Amino acid sequence: MTSPAAEALRQSPVFRDLRLEVITLIAAALEPVLVHGGATLFRQGDPGDAAYVVLSGRLRIVREGDAGPVVIREIGRGEVVGEFALLTGEPRSATVVAIRDVDLGRLPAAVFADLMRDHPTIGVALSRTLAGILASGGRTPARRARPSIVALRAVGGAHDLLPFAHDLAAAFARVGRTAVCTVAEARAASGGDAPEPAAAARWLQRVEADHAHLLCVVDDGDATWRDVALRQSDLILDVLPAEALPAVEAEPVRSLGHCRRELVVVRPPDGASPVGTARWMDRHGYAARHHVRVGRPEDLARLARIITGTSVGLALGGGAARGAAHYGVIRALQEAGVPVDEVGGTSMGSFVAAQLAAGMTLEEMVDRLATGWARHHPHRAFTWPVIGAVRAQALEAFLTETFGTLTYEDALIDCFACSANLTTATASVHRRGPVVQGCLASMAVPGIGPAMTMPDGSLHVDGAVVNNLPADELRSGVTIAVSVSDRVPRTSGYPSTPTAWQVLRDRWRDGDDAPYYPGLFETVLESMLLGGARRTEEAFARADLALRPPIAHLGLFDFGKVEEFIAIAYADARERVGPWWAAQTGSAIVSG
Repeated sequence: MTSPAAEALRQSPVFRDLRLEVITLIAAALEPVLVHGGATLFRQGDPGDAAYVVLSGRLRIVREGDAGPVVIREIGRGEVVGEFALLTGEPRSATVVAIRDVDLGRLPAAVFADLMRDHPTIGVALSRTLAGILASGGRTPARRARPSIVALRAVGGAHDLLPFAHDLAAAFARVGRTAVCTVAEARAASGGDAPEPAAAARWLQRVEADHAHLLCVVDDGDATWRDVALRQSDLILDVLPAEALPAVEAEPVRSLGHCRRELVVVRPPDGASPVGTARWMDRHGYAARHHVRVGRPEDLARLARIITGTSVGLALGGGAARGAAHYGVIRALQEAGVPVDEVGGTSMGSFVAAQLAAGMTLEEMVDRLATGWARHHPHRAFTWPVIGAVRAQALEAFLTETFGTLTYEDALIDCFACSANLTTATASVHRRGPVVQGCLASMAVPGIGPAMTMPDGSLHVDGAVVNNLPADELRSGVTIAVSVSDRVPRTSGYPSTPTAWQVLRDRWRDGDDAPYYPGLFETVLESMLLGGARRTEEAFARADLALRPPIAHLGLFDFGKVEEFIAIAYADARERVGPWWAAQTGSAIVSG
């Protein structure tokens, strides 16, 4: 059996092509090094005098630049950092800091040089590896390290976390062997006495070696165990009952080192969304939030997928009335058992995405669009065309009727809307704040509706101008992209450009048999979608599953054909989603 250090070297792009006996020699030459959480292993510009193998713990790689530090990636157990310095002799290209206490194996450059002198095959193999890396422009495959030890801490008042921890461990177990660690077990490992910090840390490391994940239930009643658990953790989850959201208390947990902290809001099984998640996040500096409902194992499964990097994200494109086709795709996904852990969209896609994120049933989603749109007619709320041809108030009323005061932070799953920021001439992604506000910005078709003014004074229009299918904004490990903006090329039914009176006359006289010529709204929308065609194809190339329902023959403003859009999209998606998901669940992706 090979040592953990040898296994780590075998995964490195620099060492993996060496023979096992040579890798074993290199592993035996490693010097043990302990770096405490928060400490810096080396800084950008330092001499490249050694490589390091991560035996336990977690490191963050940060590159300093003119605009400030940028996190490149995080690495954990079984990975190597600094190996290129052994080959190039160049100074360090980035700074590496310890997120938690880290056990390392250090390979000094001088020791490595001696190994290459005694075993010339090392130099030959590494030269081939370096040549391949240089040929690819210096890019090497990057593996994102997943949290190994997660600390769970009760905030917002005392509540028993042990049942929650065991339920979450069951969800984690689908990804890998998972253990729940408590102060009682730490004391038992220390002979029943109060755990001594070094002994408790060594016990955690032993348990970690036999498990993919550890869930440490932090007990504030034992300061030693609390500090050890926090110092050894890759991620801290603060677990908060939804009813405690209104009380924003003092800083609930201290993180030793650079450990990431996220908030978990535990909600009732059913009922309205909680209010106040954003205030908790802002007050306590959480990097992310998660909502789980009591007695809903699918929510814990979602949390486990997000933490372990196997979450599923869904991107929904814009296309006016054709956006109703997204409901057919969602129906096919649900029937196939495909979870959606994150969802985002542009224009009508942002509306459907927010409905799904809010926890509505598919029936509720369809009804809100069909009845709400028919009641408010946002695309027909005509006004004097000073800032737009239609009033924004009709669309706002429709959205408010659907979402009320819901914010993205209070939604059940992560959600975002994409808009075009006229002030900065860039795309904007709305992940925080009122859902109505984000959808208004994403659905403000330029020339038809007025530009949306955001609280900072910036002006926003329909995101289709810059990114009609924002799959690139998904953070999930697996992505699904759905485009509803395909078009059928049509030629004018007139020998030359007609006057407005000619078009009106022919439509009035002949109805459906009138010569084709696009109206103002259709011309604007078609032009927007045409401009985003390239970005849509790029999104398709990146997505794990790309769907394009065959609905181009239906009009962009056929809001009376919602059921037809749904039926066509469902039939098309059903044929592809099932086989694709079966292949995914046969690999590393977890359903549930």
